[in-house]
Amino acid sequence: MNPKSCTVARVADRTSPSLWRNRDYLSWWTGTAFSVLGSNVSVVAFPLLVVFGTGSVFGAGVIAAAGRIGLLITTLWGGALADRVSRRLILVGVPLVQAVLMAGVTITIWTGHVWIPVLGAIGLVAGLLVGVASGAELPALRRIVPREQFAARAAQEQGLHQAAQLIASPLAALLYTLARWLPFALDAVTFLLGSLFSALVRRPLGPEPRSDESGRRPSFLADVRGGLRVVRRTPFLRYTMVWVAVTNMVGNSFLLLLIVLLKERGAGPRTIGVINSMVLVGGLLGAVLAGRILERVGSRRVFLIGGWVYVVTLALAAVSPQQWQIALVAALFVFASVPTVSVWEAYLASLVPDEFVGRVGSVANFAAQSLVWLGLLLVGLLVDHLGATVGVLCYAALLVPFAVCNLFARSLAVLSTPLAQVQEVDVT
Repeated sequence: MNPKSCTVARVADRTSPSLWRNRDYLSWWTGTAFSVLGSNVSVVAFPLLVVFGTGSVFGAGVIAAAGRIGLLITTLWGGALADRVSRRLILVGVPLVQAVLMAGVTITIWTGHVWIPVLGAIGLVAGLLVGVASGAELPALRRIVPREQFAARAAQEQGLHQAAQLIASPLAALLYTLARWLPFALDAVTFLLGSLFSALVRRPLGPEPRSDESGRRPSFLADVRGGLRVVRRTPFLRYTMVWVAVTNMVGNSFLLLLIVLLKERGAGPRTIGVINSMVLVGGLLGAVLAGRILERVGSRRVFLIGGWVYVVTLALAAVSPQQWQIALVAALFVFASVPTVSVWEAYLASLVPDEFVGRVGSVANFAAQSLVWLGLLLVGLLVDHLGATVGVLCYAALLVPFAVCNLFARSLAVLSTPLAQVQEVDVT
């Protein structure tokens, strides 16, 4: 292998200590672990509460949709805010507000009331807060984690989310059976812990004071436009924003299609739950092995191969006759997504100057979420008219153009450069 194409993991080993010896990163990771676990417990508990408490599936959908709408509303603005005001204040303060919201949900349920409009409004506000907080995470992590370790950090974060989902489903069900309000009380406590551990981070998280040539601070709209301008002027970012929008839409839709596909193959709820756990284990293995994969294969090849693994595994899932076969290829799909997405996140963070990381990161978050709602709607239409098998094949077909373009796209040439040597883009 050419020395100039040395991998992220190997460079990290030579130049930086383990992330687990980074006290600030460990504080951030611990707080995030608590928050993510609590949030996933609530995600499972809300449908249980509404469906079993009111019998309204539509009500559960309203609450979920309200949260997603709130997230989209503030995602772009959250990045602009993170490049203007104290990121520490955002990362410490937002979880405190989220804890108050979940405490309100807990009290409402404890008193015996399940009001869909109230829970929907709380879901909307919670989504707004997530959009604000997410804008501060990437620029703060850029101050905490060395550049050459960003891919490893991204893989660990994805593994954390997979593990939280794996634990949250049975935990939410257990707590709900003990008392309907317990899952939400746990979520409130985990938000408090998330705020506490964010406050323990010692390094300055920025941003530094800035102004334009006239000495005045640019408007929020100008900040948002600034983030979009950086994306528009950077070939890698411009191409991958479209890629992540479509890929994330397919990934989220596939998880729903998987349930229908397994049902068509005769699987019951218990079997589907077991298979879902197997799929999440695939993501955990991807997080554990991502560093070695990057070391042996290299960032560019990982990204290219990942695109084709997506297509092949979706197609195989569609035509596999046995439930265990579907479980295996679905787990491989999730496994491949971890190193692939880790490469994208690491190079995005390395290319963008610190003063623009919040805004560009929010553009990326917005792009990743922008088509999810459409994909979920298309699932229903495709399944109702064509069946789950054809539906999965249609989603596989959506990714074929990207898998082909990845082979020739000049905008991906930067992936051949080691992270430690990546130059920030010129935003002037």
